[in-house]
Amino acid sequence: MSCIGTAGHVDHGKSTLVEALTGIDPDRLVEEKERGMTIDLGFAWLKLPHGREVSIVDVPGHEAFIKNMLAGVGGIDAALLVVAADEGIMPQTREHLAILDLLRVRHGVVAITKADLVDEEWLELVREEVAQQIRPTTLSGAAILPVSAYTGQGLPQLLAELERLLDEAEARQDIARPRLPIDRVFTLTGFGTVVTGTLLDGSLRQGQEVEVLPGGQKSRVRSMQMHKQSRDVVYPGSRVAINLPGIARTELKRGDVVVLPGQLRPTLLLDARISLLADAERSLTHNTQVEFYCGSQEIPARVRLLDTDELQPGESCWAQLRLNRPAVTARRDAFILRIPSPSLTIGGGEVVDVHPRYHRRFQQPVLAALEQLQQGTPEELVLAALDRRAIAARAGSTKAGEVSRLAARTLIGLQGYELAEVARLANLAEDVTWQALKSLLIEERVRYIGTKGVAGDKDEGTRGLWFARSIWNILIEESSRLLANYHRQYPLRNGLAKEEWRTRLNLSARQVNDIFMALLEEGVLELADQETSASRPMSLLHLPDFKPRFTDAQQRQVEVLERAFRKQPFAPPVLGEAEKLADPEVVAALIEQGRLVKVSESVLFLHETYDEAISRLVRYMSTHETITAAEARDVLDTSRKYIVPLLEHLDILRITRRAGDVRMLAPGSNARLPVLGTE
Repeated sequence: MSCIGTAGHVDHGKSTLVEALTGIDPDRLVEEKERGMTIDLGFAWLKLPHGREVSIVDVPGHEAFIKNMLAGVGGIDAALLVVAADEGIMPQTREHLAILDLLRVRHGVVAITKADLVDEEWLELVREEVAQQIRPTTLSGAAILPVSAYTGQGLPQLLAELERLLDEAEARQDIARPRLPIDRVFTLTGFGTVVTGTLLDGSLRQGQEVEVLPGGQKSRVRSMQMHKQSRDVVYPGSRVAINLPGIARTELKRGDVVVLPGQLRPTLLLDARISLLADAERSLTHNTQVEFYCGSQEIPARVRLLDTDELQPGESCWAQLRLNRPAVTARRDAFILRIPSPSLTIGGGEVVDVHPRYHRRFQQPVLAALEQLQQGTPEELVLAALDRRAIAARAGSTKAGEVSRLAARTLIGLQGYELAEVARLANLAEDVTWQALKSLLIEERVRYIGTKGVAGDKDEGTRGLWFARSIWNILIEESSRLLANYHRQYPLRNGLAKEEWRTRLNLSARQVNDIFMALLEEGVLELADQETSASRPMSLLHLPDFKPRFTDAQQRQVEVLERAFRKQPFAPPVLGEAEKLADPEVVAALIEQGRLVKVSESVLFLHETYDEAISRLVRYMSTHETITAAEARDVLDTSRKYIVPLLEHLDILRITRRAGDVRMLAPGSNARLPVLGTE
């Protein structure tokens, strides 16, 4: 399907020409008929000579209704620019033509209406004026045809030209992500709420579940009509009316967008390339308040200029648009910018990123990334989507010494994305994204983490995580750096706790296990041996070549400490006393290595003593069923100072169960017993 939009000054005969071509009066409002002037969007349709069916959106030409005009021309394939022969180029002719140029409408025809009211000489002057006016625009070279809606002059030639240029136009893209910008909402008795618009980017089918953004209302396509004919399926470019049950008319408005659930998300921030009209009456300064028009949406916004302080007429720049309320857009969408007072069209642009991060101004890495997003291939767009956090990191570390490399990178996170999210961020269809990811994987420009470690098929690729190779390399580099720094700071400790490793790298809790297992497989890190998992259940990570080693002086302290612990094995030095015999870091290392076992804040035992104590107590309870603190004290020939913390420790491990003043073996305690070094 194709859609044609009219354009031109008020009273130049747009609606009259549409009616002459289609037999349909596009003016549907009583007020329009009373005033003889189009106020809001009108709709009609026709079959061209060779059978092509096309829709027509008729727009108002009065400057007071420019907002309505903008709501109708966003989805057109070709323009029908109307200029009255008796008046020639007028102010709204120029503004409408500028809007078509900013929206990149590259196919069109100019109809010089009311040709029957002027002579040939005058008609030729108007033709020359029009040709000069369209020459610097996207409609340069468009056919200029004199017509008369009253006599029928030129209408067959106009229809033939419309068919020719639509045959030359590129087919509407179907990327399986349908969206219908709503330009009209009404109710029908027995049906409920009906919305209309021009369908973009995909097909819709009767019965499909849909949502309306930005509000998030859920519904389904009960029925659809195109040109008053019921349709089971409608395709991109179709003017379509959709019946949405379960949503009240008052919940919807022009500017809302019908989409499939989960495919698009509203945004309050956009990255864009913007341009000012060469004849704009004013420049555009940083943080200027504007009106943003995209599709059928009209939203106040503030323009943040990223590479200049003031944009002059005829110039372009990079900008972020901070919207006053959520918009629903996609990459490559064209838009119009107007200033609210005095109400003027000053320029427009193209959306480059619909979910960007907030950018600092004049950052070369950010500007380079935007250039890549604007011009990239699918592979480049996928890489940019995966690598957006690395871009922010590089921008954050431009001032030497201001932020550490690790801090700059981890502030914005290191993470991977599932296939659906990559497609959304790159603004590509899933199938296109999947093919791009496969190519990048072969070239080793991305890293895939899945249940099998490789992306064997699309189903497998959907479940796993995709990383830009640059992000994965940063993750490896920073993980190694973090562990190396930890080993230097604590050379006697077995390693860094896994949770601290995750937190320090700012890794997603949802993704950390997949990332961790992949790094283990690659040999980037290792798990420390845990000799006493019951007493040290946390996972400790270290570099593959790391081994805690005592210096000669520290080894002598270890020997002094061990002699003191063996002298009275069940009444050894408490923590404070041990730290007087040896450096606290040496004591901590022995605890970490499992050579000392810490059963409370102050009580420590040698590993073999700990095993012997548990063995004796378990053997006693196996014979006598229960044990008191006093009996346990006698079994080990120690004091309450040691026996009470030890028994409470066994309670925590669920080896024993306390009942009043006695303890007994807990059910299943054998499974929870540490590996004992002695009987």
